[in-house]
Amino acid sequence: MIKIYTIPECEHCDKIKSFCKENEISYEEIDLAKKENREAREFYRSLGIRTAPVVVGKDNKGEEIILTELDEDMLKIME
Repeated sequence: MIKIYTIPECEHCDKIKSFCKENEISYEEIDLAKKENREAREFYRSLGIRTAPVVVGKDNKGEEIILTELDEDMLKIME
């Protein structure tokens, strides 16, 4: 299952979530604006990325992949 780090009212976040739903890709959404997601925000900041969404998962070889935009081909092979 992939993790999608999102912020409210994010068009790009919505596009990735829609793509995942349409293609039956399991994901966990982590809303970075929610107070209870403090550890997730710390992880997000540790990546040095300042945009949303951020998608974290593994490829079919078990290697971690981090995406910052909709990449349909990569999303289809991520777990």
